[in-house]
Amino acid sequence: MLHVEDNHLLTRTNAGTPMGDLFRRYWIPALKSDELVADGNTVRIRLLGEDLVAFRDSEGKVGLLDEKCPHRGTSMALGINDGCGLTCIYHGWKFDTNGTCTDLPSEPAGSNFKNNMKIKAYPVEERNGIIWTYMGPKEDRPPMPNFYWMGLPDHQLLSERVWQECNYLQVMENDVDYVHAAFLHKALSKQALKQGILSSDLGIDPDHPLCKNPPVRQEVESTIYGKRCLAEGAGEGDQNVFLEIHYIFPFYTYPPRMEGEDGMFHIFVPRDDYSTWSWDVQFSHKGPIDAQAQHDRRGLVLDEHFRKQRNKENFYEQDRALMRVGNFSGIRGIANQDHAVTEMMGPIVDRSIEHLGTSDMPIIQMRRMMLQTVKDFMNGKEIPKPHELPLEKLFSCGKSAPKGKTLQEVIPLAEEFAPFARK
Repeated sequence: MLHVEDNHLLTRTNAGTPMGDLFRRYWIPALKSDELVADGNTVRIRLLGEDLVAFRDSEGKVGLLDEKCPHRGTSMALGINDGCGLTCIYHGWKFDTNGTCTDLPSEPAGSNFKNNMKIKAYPVEERNGIIWTYMGPKEDRPPMPNFYWMGLPDHQLLSERVWQECNYLQVMENDVDYVHAAFLHKALSKQALKQGILSSDLGIDPDHPLCKNPPVRQEVESTIYGKRCLAEGAGEGDQNVFLEIHYIFPFYTYPPRMEGEDGMFHIFVPRDDYSTWSWDVQFSHKGPIDAQAQHDRRGLVLDEHFRKQRNKENFYEQDRALMRVGNFSGIRGIANQDHAVTEMMGPIVDRSIEHLGTSDMPIIQMRRMMLQTVKDFMNGKEIPKPHELPLEKLFSCGKSAPKGKTLQEVIPLAEEFAPFARK
């Protein structure tokens, strides 16, 4: 369980809250690059409780501005995108990607008013087909972190974003929970899968290490990037399987994968306190990714606002007959299964009435770290700096090894990520 006050501290992320101000010290994904076309349509986006508008100008540069025009507060999303700027349709005020006012035709020609007018604009960077932004103080702006998958060519990557209708924390806690896969994601029979693909849209094979032997033996290691969550279970014959999940502060994770399977990277960005932008970056270590197979197994069918068509209103199209012959949950799509259980907790789950067990160790340890970090931040202490770490070397890769081996022997933590490496 978590005290009500601590739950509030962790889950409130709007500007002016401790966690919200802390999250603003990190780079977050805002949109996919292909959502914006030069001189094309604007895109409204809500991040950390702020309503913003994105556009790509005539030169291809991306602007991310406050949605409200500083004149009278109408939406800049209605604006005209041309001539290297966004023009408000109400009175013609025009702003470039940096938020500088470049035209103010409603004022006299000799007026200096334009020179003093700005609209809030956030810096952006484009990497691997994703537009990232930094929303914190200018003087604290860090370089972008260099994650492993960022070094892969585009044909080995697939990225998707989806609007998830609950607080970011319960979404992220699901990602470090090993044992749920053996139930929520279990297919009831072996699935015909292509090389590297973890599951079908029904779920994961019942003999896969994630499903075969719950509850697994678990350990959690402290690292300089966050937490490494380890698990050991029964394999074939005299073999055991050894798995890892990486939680990188503040909202990045690598879910578990076995050697030879395509990887997954998640980013859980608060849209506001009651909804989340869940980002999936799937990657093939070698050769082109089978984007269709990966998309199909996730099962996300989205509308133009990135909201799911399988959702709370239609009970995620749960099929009770499917539960008897197809999978444990009766829901198709690995992502839909995760979204169903986290969204049905409510917008912000009351953690003061939980009953956590030994299998919840990774969740407990991650919460403790997050609480300590936000309290350190409130007291002016140093916070984690992922941009300073060799994250290009880090991803989840489970292995098989003879029984009797330890987790650390089979999948040791690289020395540069051990806590002493910061010193």
